Amino acid sequence: MRVRSPRTPPPSSYSHAPHHTPDIDVYDITSRIGLPHPEGPFEPKSLSYISLLPPEILSEIFIHCIPEGQFPLPYQTEAPLLLTHVSSLWRSLAMSIPDLWTSLHINYKDPAEDIPAANTWLSLSGDRPLCLSIAIDFSEQPQQGILDALCRHSKRWKHIRFEFRNLFCPPMYSLDMALNNIGELTTFEFYARDISTINLAPITNILASAPKLREVTWVDDLADTDTLLQLPLGRLTGLSLSMDHGTLDPQVLTACYNLEHIRLTRPFSLTPHMQEPLFLPKLSSINISSAIAGVLDQLVLPALREVRIHGETERPQGIGHDASPTPPHHHLAHSPTGTWDPTPLLALVQRSACMITSLSVSPPLTEAALLMCLRGMGTSLVSLCVEGIPVGDTLLQAMTCRWGQQGELLSMYVDGFTEATEAWRENYDRRPLCPHLEELILDTRVGCTPGMLASMVESRIPRSERLDHADGGCVTSKDLAARTGEDQMSSLKLIKVVDGHKDLQRLKALSSLSNNPIHAARRLNNPLTVSIIPRKATKPHTRDYFFRRKLCASR
Repeated sequence: MRVRSPRTPPPSSYSHAPHHTPDIDVYDITSRIGLPHPEGPFEPKSLSYISLLPPEILSEIFIHCIPEGQFPLPYQTEAPLLLTHVSSLWRSLAMSIPDLWTSLHINYKDPAEDIPAANTWLSLSGDRPLCLSIAIDFSEQPQQGILDALCRHSKRWKHIRFEFRNLFCPPMYSLDMALNNIGELTTFEFYARDISTINLAPITNILASAPKLREVTWVDDLADTDTLLQLPLGRLTGLSLSMDHGTLDPQVLTACYNLEHIRLTRPFSLTPHMQEPLFLPKLSSINISSAIAGVLDQLVLPALREVRIHGETERPQGIGHDASPTPPHHHLAHSPTGTWDPTPLLALVQRSACMITSLSVSPPLTEAALLMCLRGMGTSLVSLCVEGIPVGDTLLQAMTCRWGQQGELLSMYVDGFTEATEAWRENYDRRPLCPHLEELILDTRVGCTPGMLASMVESRIPRSERLDHADGGCVTSKDLAARTGEDQMSSLKLIKVVDGHKDLQRLKALSSLSNNPIHAARRLNNPLTVSIIPRKATKPHTRDYFFRRKLCASR
């Protein structure tokens, strides 16, 4: 019989720890962070040195253990609940820190379990402002108990999120305990699915009594203009609207005269059509679906600075993040997948005389249309994000600058343009495309000639004031501005590219060079940063599921 030799146990997870653990100088730590020295000597009885830290330091550590996100879920495997299961000392300390218990998401299922847990959690938050989220599927049943538990603390509400489903006639809940008692509420989010109008009244009533309310998110599949007009629109600086049915009455936007940020996903148009464009003097940021971009034709936004156009449809075929070698795409502007016309956006910019500094686009769009859009932005663009739109040689050539031996900007690159851009080429001027661009995010397939992307990036790092003339002089910023007819061209500071691009190594070399102190003197003061975007995993196609919608006479 074959005798097996004794199996050597696997090494401990602590086997690579140092043989000698340095002692922690508690007095030195408290002095560094400006806390009073703890009383009494510390003589450890075990190797758990963290237990020797003063409560003030442990409290700060505990607060940094809270998961990221506005509304943490009450999991026993995550802070703050996890901290209460380590030791009795940690448990009592964690339960004495109100800041650990100020945020919560409740996925309401069982009244016998969820209501007592919510009461305990909120009681530990002391008098701190609260950020609370709750999801309730009423299923035509009253769920007043959990709402009362939240409303008892309404005077401390700061950010509230309600997700309600399946609540038709008659009224099934009340928020009267919070009425005229939400003086600190600044942000409210409401996500409704199959909720009757009569069951929206409690929410609109309490929001009308919120003097500090500034931001509202309203996602309602059955929303109507009358309900939206009951919101305190005149107080809002931020508004996000999404409706599955109907159209948006101009009265809603007219009432938002203090609006600074807006996001519109649906409906598909403003109605009735206004004779004169709507003037919103403070609106500086707009996030809108490409399907309803026609709304821009009815707006005048002189303060507009940030624009995001997103698509709701799937990405066109062939725009996945494929790192495998592919032939260069020299004529992607002829792609038949483009469906969004940037003309309304360009007309808005011209009509409003606004200076767009940040542009993010992700709808189905051809490269030629994107090029037209960027040219229409003028020279003010500082940040550009392109997602899901094919980018090839045409756009990169248009963004490439040509510099003379003395540091002067000769022109932008115009050779090799396709016929699709011939008309634009005839009217081209010496100004480079987006001369003040500092951030470029290409979260898309960049199918270009090898080296084209890196050459474009390198060309957008202008020489500094120390570039020598042939006669011993130097090119100054003023000289450069005079030669280009514009202010000094900004240096590209950040480029983000999808992982696997063939120019990535050269881009990293440019970044290293710009950060090298030996060569930095010959560049502008801002070095180049190259960031890699992870490739998106291909998701399998899943079967579509449908459910029968209920009908509600009140909507």
